[in-house]
Amino acid sequence: MLKSKKQRNAVNAILMMVFVFAVVLVLNLFSTQFFMRFDVTENNNYSISSATKTMLKNVDDTVTITAYFTRELPGYLLVRNQEVKDMLTEFEAVSNGKVSVSFLDPSTDTDVEKDAQEIGIPTLQFNVVEKDAFQVTNGYLGIVVQYGDAKEIIPFVQDSASLEYDIAVIVNRITREKVPMVGIANLSGASILVAHDVLERQYALQDILLSDGNLIPDDVDALIVFSSTDSLSSRSQYVLDQFLMRGGSMLMLAEGTRINWDTLTAETLDSSIFDLLGQWGVRLHKNLVLDASNEFAGFRTDQTQFFVPYPFWVKTQRDGFNPDSGIVNKLESAVFPWVSSVAVLDTTLTDATEYIDLVRTTNHAWELDKDWQLNPQMIQPPLEDTFKSYVLALMLSGHFESFFSKETIPGRTVDDGGSQASNTVPKEDQENFLASTEQGRLIVVGDIDFAVDANINRFSANKILFSNMVDALASDDALIAIRSKSITDRPLQTLTDSQKSWIRWGTIFGVPILFSLYGLVRFIRRRNQTNPF
Repeated sequence: MLKSKKQRNAVNAILMMVFVFAVVLVLNLFSTQFFMRFDVTENNNYSISSATKTMLKNVDDTVTITAYFTRELPGYLLVRNQEVKDMLTEFEAVSNGKVSVSFLDPSTDTDVEKDAQEIGIPTLQFNVVEKDAFQVTNGYLGIVVQYGDAKEIIPFVQDSASLEYDIAVIVNRITREKVPMVGIANLSGASILVAHDVLERQYALQDILLSDGNLIPDDVDALIVFSSTDSLSSRSQYVLDQFLMRGGSMLMLAEGTRINWDTLTAETLDSSIFDLLGQWGVRLHKNLVLDASNEFAGFRTDQTQFFVPYPFWVKTQRDGFNPDSGIVNKLESAVFPWVSSVAVLDTTLTDATEYIDLVRTTNHAWELDKDWQLNPQMIQPPLEDTFKSYVLALMLSGHFESFFSKETIPGRTVDDGGSQASNTVPKEDQENFLASTEQGRLIVVGDIDFAVDANINRFSANKILFSNMVDALASDDALIAIRSKSITDRPLQTLTDSQKSWIRWGTIFGVPILFSLYGLVRFIRRRNQTNPF
């Protein structure tokens, strides 16, 4: 009887194994016909965002994505290869037939390899170590996106985390009828090649020379001004003023102080940009903001170079970004070196002008507007009760009043061929003068340095913030949500000295006390169980 029971158990176990195997086999067969993934990351980093889905659904024709991927890649690239395939497959799945994806392996077909090279997909060389021998192998990791006759390539997929944004930028550019024009007026002389390259991916760019006195062309949709440390001429002020009055969108990067990095000295500026911003409702303070939340800065002595936390390099954390603004509410951090604070002028603004803070410091910030001490070893924070939060960037939209009137329009210097140039007011300026607007948009940041090459390269979040601001002004809001989706930083929370002391002593004495209390409770419980009466 016992033997028979053992036999029945064995048969049941075998039948259960067969049943489970059959279920798994059927599920695998069905899974090949359906695409489904579960993304449990905080910002759904590995899923197509709703902004991308909306963009794809609004496409009139089919977008063809061809991935030229080598199947046999080195081990360290296999994960990236699979992530890219998953992302592209999901692009096709969520597009309702608007996206067609195909995968080709140039290493197995000479015709495909020839096509890839003609399109512009480069042959890559990968280092491989096999059987204790170093080898070099060739391969492909490029993507071609095509819409009608328009075609653009991603020569090499370097990071799968940014692939959704890269493809969305291409799709957005090649499917729209008009590419927005962004003007750049670099009055500061700062190096902005990286910012220029970032914007060039999705916009048509035009350098604006304010000194020639010509009004900004009508086809410029948004204008970026890297404000000069010198005063603007009246004519340059007028050119900027009339661009905003015609309902233009402007990103103004300006500073209230001039820094000499070599001597670590500062001086306040006396630029006419302050008056212009004041008329538009913004006060740019002639100060420098310091914050307990800051980044490391490098300094050099005669003997060595050292890096120290530097309060003048303000690091804004998640709590410093306005949660109600789509421009910044997905950002984790940004760094503003030598930043001045900004504020709105309530006496200038009307109810027809909307105002929103974009970026603030922590509540442990302070300012210097005189007695500059920039040496990192000499900086003394003030008393805690004097700390406050400062606004570093803000946005105004709606109604603006012109800085000028018809009677005060400045003339434009014209060379009439004589010995001196004449300063005349063009007739068209008198006829087309705009005294106000109801559709202006203005973002003001109290810092130029956050967007220059050195800092936009070092702090990737600065690049995202700068791009988001331009997108918001150039009516490309959809790309903001896609670009800002990835987590960029997880900074530690800024603590006061008293909070640090509580944590320090709590770590030293708290843990032993907790273990002692636990042991005491155990002892009392065991004694009560042994002697219940």
